[in-house]
Amino acid sequence: MTVAGEIKKDELREMLTAEQVLAQIPISRTTLFRLERDGVFPQGQAITPHRKLWFKDEVIAWQKALQDPCSAVAQAMRARVKVKKA
Repeated sequence: MTVAGEIKKDELREMLTAEQVLAQIPISRTTLFRLERDGVFPQGQAITPHRKLWFKDEVIAWQKALQDPCSAVAQAMRARVKVKKA
């Protein structure tokens, strides 16, 4: 990574399996895939027909965005909770 946190083209990015993502974010596997489908969680990269990986830096950025109540991610998560309660 560069000083500004940007990724160089030739730099490899660490990837996480669903199990590793779920170890960091205590939600169910189904919820993970629903959040991804709804565009609230970063899109994983299918590396085989039955295997998907997520970029670690994108997962970390998503976690940080949740902490900012003004972020689009935090607002989308709050909206999901309101819809479920209604």
